[in-house]
Amino acid sequence: MLSLWNTLYKTLVREYYRQNTGFLFLSLMFGFGILRPEDHIALSAYVFASPFLLLLVFGLWALYHLKTLFFVRQRFLWDSHSFLFELVLIPKSTRWLLLWGIQMMLWLPVLAYAAFVGYYGWKLGQPEAVIITAGYLLILPLTGVWAYEYRLFRPNPDTRLNQLSVFFNRRFTKPYWSYFVLYLFNKAPILLFLTKVFTCMVVVGVCKIYPTDSYDERLFSLAGAAIGMVQVVLLLHLYEFEHVQLPMLRNLPFTLAQRFYKYSGLFALLMLPETLFLFRYLPKGIGFLYIVEWFGLLISLLWLIFGRFLQKHHTMEHLLKLGIYTFIALYFVVMFRVPIFVIVALCLGSGIFLFHRHYYRSEYLIDSKALEHRPED
Repeated sequence: MLSLWNTLYKTLVREYYRQNTGFLFLSLMFGFGILRPEDHIALSAYVFASPFLLLLVFGLWALYHLKTLFFVRQRFLWDSHSFLFELVLIPKSTRWLLLWGIQMMLWLPVLAYAAFVGYYGWKLGQPEAVIITAGYLLILPLTGVWAYEYRLFRPNPDTRLNQLSVFFNRRFTKPYWSYFVLYLFNKAPILLFLTKVFTCMVVVGVCKIYPTDSYDERLFSLAGAAIGMVQVVLLLHLYEFEHVQLPMLRNLPFTLAQRFYKYSGLFALLMLPETLFLFRYLPKGIGFLYIVEWFGLLISLLWLIFGRFLQKHHTMEHLLKLGIYTFIALYFVVMFRVPIFVIVALCLGSGIFLFHRHYYRSEYLIDSKALEHRPED
């Protein structure tokens, strides 16, 4: 039993947290940081007092649940993880207990935040809502156990191409920017959806946090820096997608200037939802010119991160360090009132320089450990 647990823990739980370090760190920062402690307590009271807000929180947790399901089920399809199907040989009760334990380990961020807000919800006189929340957190992971059990006994899922997709594929030529977007919708829809939901919630939260006070533009600049850092995972997928799925891309007859315009259009498309939400909930006193600069900040940060990937291949272990250092540097730059257009110029210039210097030299390392020097050599 213990050996089985160690195998599943190292294969699924540890790998999940390793590959989602940046996303989970920023989620925890949003859940336990950014706002003042009294704001978190007030938010707990509002959530447990409003059925609509409580259902909204349940929906966000369900999306995170789908993200964990997608991760584990994808591992079942990998040839290197085919040994997981040997779980069908152990007793059903033991197998279900192991799978439920793995799912609860994947739920640790949700459980920690639920315990935090549930404590204050109970103290503020909302025991019924807290009990309902506790039941929800215990029951929903059971659907994960059922999903894993279903996949274990059906190791070769049948895949069919949607007829609507066939129609569009045969009759319309896709522009370049659509390749990566369609790849995200097909291969990482939960990641894309959760990322955009989180960043759009950050925009709305910043716009609504001080409804009666005048705003300092630096608050929006810090939010823009945080949103830019969240996109690190998406840009890693872009980097992997082009090197693994489109290895011939660098041999196509495009100049670097043409490639720059195509990437800029793709980055603008990725940042469009956050910009639209900023337009929709923009507080009074923030001018249109600042929105343009804010949008430029997002694009410049994406160029900087993408150029850094081209300069050096990064594994998931380095993503958190990269995001933290960049955000800390931007925090001090913004707080010292450096004009945002200067930040945009520096980030964009650095990204373009790295792009020009390393675009044709970049190399994707499928297994960086395989390239390490071995003692016997």
